[in-house]
Amino acid sequence: GRPSAGPHLSPRMTAVFGGIFGLATLTSLIALLIQGVPVRDERALVAAGPAGSAAGAEDAAKAASGAPEVKAKKRTPLPGPWRVSELAKDPSVITASDVMDRRSFIVALADKGVPKAQIYRIMKAFDGLRKFDRCGRKDRFTVAMDRSTRRVRAFEYEVSASEIYQAREDAAGLLAGTTLDMKIAEEEVATAFYVGKDLTSAYQSVGLEPGVLDVIDDALSGRMSTESFEEGSTVRLIALEETALGMFSRYKKVIALEYRPADPAGKAVRIYDFKGQEARGYFDERGRQPYAGGWRSPVPGAPVTSKFNPKRMHPVLKKIMPHNGTDFGAPTGTPVYAAYRGVVDWVGPAGPSGNLVTVAHPNGITTGYAHLSRYAPGIKSGMKVGTHQLVGYVGSTGRSTGPHLHFTAKKDGKYFDAETLQLDGERVMPGVDRAAFAEAKEALDKRLDAIPLPEPPPEPVKPEAAEPSAPPPAAAGSDATVSTAPQVGPSGPAEPEAQPPEGAGDDEGEFIQGP
Repeated sequence: GRPSAGPHLSPRMTAVFGGIFGLATLTSLIALLIQGVPVRDERALVAAGPAGSAAGAEDAAKAASGAPEVKAKKRTPLPGPWRVSELAKDPSVITASDVMDRRSFIVALADKGVPKAQIYRIMKAFDGLRKFDRCGRKDRFTVAMDRSTRRVRAFEYEVSASEIYQAREDAAGLLAGTTLDMKIAEEEVATAFYVGKDLTSAYQSVGLEPGVLDVIDDALSGRMSTESFEEGSTVRLIALEETALGMFSRYKKVIALEYRPADPAGKAVRIYDFKGQEARGYFDERGRQPYAGGWRSPVPGAPVTSKFNPKRMHPVLKKIMPHNGTDFGAPTGTPVYAAYRGVVDWVGPAGPSGNLVTVAHPNGITTGYAHLSRYAPGIKSGMKVGTHQLVGYVGSTGRSTGPHLHFTAKKDGKYFDAETLQLDGERVMPGVDRAAFAEAKEALDKRLDAIPLPEPPPEPVKPEAAEPSAPPPAAAGSDATVSTAPQVGPSGPAEPEAQPPEGAGDDEGEFIQGP
């Protein structure tokens, strides 16, 4: 007979066994791959925890932004004197603390509930040591009073971390004032930083403390200011810092500094602190020092072609009308700089003044820069500008006979002669101090040259762009309508058109007089 057939698998069972075989093969491949992967180190295991994950995310964010890492200088705090704040633990005592903030001494303490008789008692305790007729806005006081009688038990007045006055009741109940010993020390700091997008992060990346920009601005006053530092520029600095109880208190002064602009062809600026027989303050390489005020010419080196004149004959209109500014002759495209630090008031066309920029400065002064051919990149109303920061370029827009800058100055809304600001005015080094200055400058130049120039921060990590997903197609026959985007201009939705500064006219505020 015919041999019986072997076991037969149905199609379903064949598929099952085939799937099992495929799964086994895949498992074997995965096992081989795992053996080829190196073991993670212990730091990776620690970072896997919640804290490590947060730190990793923070590091990734810093890398993506390109922001330099903040490097705080290591300092060791020293034990200090008894402070009034320790009385806060006493339930029979009430303590209060505040800043002066433009108030008189008597008013500030009265606002905290200190009786007037006790205020005069405090003032008497400091008789011959400290007067309180001129108080700084940021000066801070702390007072401790008996909770039931409001009698002052102790008082403290802090001008800075290194200047603190204290009065405390003695055994006889008398308040006696003294100056606290905060173990003040001084130390020179020599470093350099690269100016990036964020100036604060730039100086913090090399361990410099808040307040360093203030002393740099003091040293550069009359030449430029930190607001005008360009991205890509570098600063080399030797400064004197003061510590109180081992911790940073303030920067006392700049000893020497160098500012190198981003453009390699630009001239570096070096400033030196010098005290001679007659000269004192900050001087440049030539031994020159700006006059107090520090206003700069908006077009350095350009000649004045027309002065401020309330009764001049207008060259175009041939009518008597005031010339409310100072004209500087220069070719089209010559850079125009802010005469002093301030806030931009206006950027835009202003009738006969053409392309105009105005800047509001401290003490009620506003300067105007008219007939510009174009504006500085990125300049806009409301932004801060520094002394000698680019605001535009010389042109002949508006009512003008040729390329020039029409420069104006107002005080509380009234025009005045801008040349009275002593633009680019300088003092020369007195003859008796020139030899000593040359010697000091040579020594400081060697110290500045010894400071390595900083490297630019790493480029920010650019995230990979995700593929845009296509919107789902509308169902056939549906009544869905396609919404359209609102009509906007290149800068966003249409807004009411801004108006030029009041009084802007021919040459910024000139009005025709007579027939």
